[in-house]
Amino acid sequence: MSPSLRLLFLLLLLFAPLSSRADPAPTLAGTWKINPALSSDLTPWRDLTVTLSHSGDTVTLHRAFSSGRRQFDETITLDLSLELNLVPVAWWPDNRHLGAYAGGDKTKRIRATWLDQGRILRLSTDLTLSTQQGLREVNILSDYKVSANGAQLTLTELRSTRNRPVVYVFTRAN
Repeated sequence: MSPSLRLLFLLLLLFAPLSSRADPAPTLAGTWKINPALSSDLTPWRDLTVTLSHSGDTVTLHRAFSSGRRQFDETITLDLSLELNLVPVAWWPDNRHLGAYAGGDKTKRIRATWLDQGRILRLSTDLTLSTQQGLREVNILSDYKVSANGAQLTLTELRSTRNRPVVYVFTRAN
């Protein structure tokens, strides 16, 4: 192999990983509908739809919970170039009959990053919940991971208040 060809080959190897990071998570983008049979119990909700979109360093996460006539929508926009995103909390929909509600300053402190060349979006969220026993600091580590074929999204949440992870499995709706 000639020296110039060898140099070209080395340059391609060196810069190939950078080009795959230029547009992270194209397969994560879209609308995802929960598969209750494969997921942790969603009670008191019956349905959850997640829509993920991104542009550059900005990721928008929309969650739509529903159960009969009761609905709750939450949209969070995160700037991944920031070390910490402060997001107001109107209400905490993840309350599974726990008697825990948004408390303290009603702000989520979210650290967000791409992992595995954009196949996983990891959020580390700190918030204060108000419980019958008083205020409680909670950390939630959320991994949004798309399957190799891009047809399934798995959300795994590790909550500092639970011994077992919460796992929600979604199928692509669009």
